[in-house]
Amino acid sequence: MPDPSVFEAMLDASKAFIYIPQLQHWAGKRLAAAFGAEASLPTAGAVNSLMLACASCMMRGTELEKHDPLILGDWNHLIQKLPMHTEELHNEFIVMGDSRSEYDHAIEATGGKRIQAGDKNGVTANDLEAAYSDKTAAYYYTLYAFKDQFPLEEFVKIAHSHGVPAIVDAAPCLTHKAVPKKLLGSGADLVIFSGGKQFGGPNNSGILLGRKDLIKLAHLQAYPFDGIGRAAKMSRETIVGLIAALEVFMGRDDDTYYRGLLEETRGFSEQLDAVDGIRSGVLNEISIAEGVVPPSYAWIEMDGGKVSLRALYEGLFYGEPCIRALFEPFFITDEAVNRVTFKVEYLLPGDKEVILGRIREILG
Repeated sequence: MPDPSVFEAMLDASKAFIYIPQLQHWAGKRLAAAFGAEASLPTAGAVNSLMLACASCMMRGTELEKHDPLILGDWNHLIQKLPMHTEELHNEFIVMGDSRSEYDHAIEATGGKRIQAGDKNGVTANDLEAAYSDKTAAYYYTLYAFKDQFPLEEFVKIAHSHGVPAIVDAAPCLTHKAVPKKLLGSGADLVIFSGGKQFGGPNNSGILLGRKDLIKLAHLQAYPFDGIGRAAKMSRETIVGLIAALEVFMGRDDDTYYRGLLEETRGFSEQLDAVDGIRSGVLNEISIAEGVVPPSYAWIEMDGGKVSLRALYEGLFYGEPCIRALFEPFFITDEAVNRVTFKVEYLLPGDKEVILGRIREILG
């Protein structure tokens, strides 16, 4: 849940006008300094970060490298090759067969082609090597903290052995300050995060971290320029709000923060468990940061009765007000499968009582 200071900063930003590329550059410097990256770019959500990362990698070695987003110029004829006219560009992105998601469609939306290495049962180094061609633009790694995946450091080494960048999509993983440092330390060239979720920025914001040359190419294709990122408008209010959230995030003690949420989650779980017809407990979201207090969720299962878990989930969703819980979320932990989960971090005062009342109503 964003801190009130985020909305105060957004309100202040709404009262003034500024050249957006300069504001993006300023925000990028703040983000890069905080997270130990060469450069960064604020974006309109993590999927927009992925699209700009792909666009950046496809434009490596082209005339676009001669341009600067802070210097007036005309590079529309270059960036408007995407997504339809990529024949002369490196436009293939190697994705891991056991880590596919609906989000990697953003690769094709940018004009790239997805080349799958391995399959849903696993990926080997030989698979990753065999997928490479002279059209490869980058290797793409979707990070799931709870899954047994191909080692990231080895993945990056394979990409670099072929002279192409490695993109890491860690959209939901920005839970602790140690996370960006660890991913950048793997050698990843571009790292993607959501600016919302646990980071606490505006929900429609994202963060792209990485190499200075690649971030510049991404910036040249972002809003307000007339390329693949034009439709993903990031207002001055959103940019400033993201940086206000950064200040809160960097200033907090992560373990103290999540320890307090864990206690609140336990209390809510006890209230849920007291409702006839359901069982409840607490699960932790696995973090790639080691030795930290992780985010927590309250889960529920059915304890007999005539209402199924799916019926309860849909009853919450289709009722008034709409309550969108998580049901079998694949991006948290295997422990969440066949459970409905709630995250108290995202609840307003009074929301718990509303949820409890609706559950009792559905269960009759």
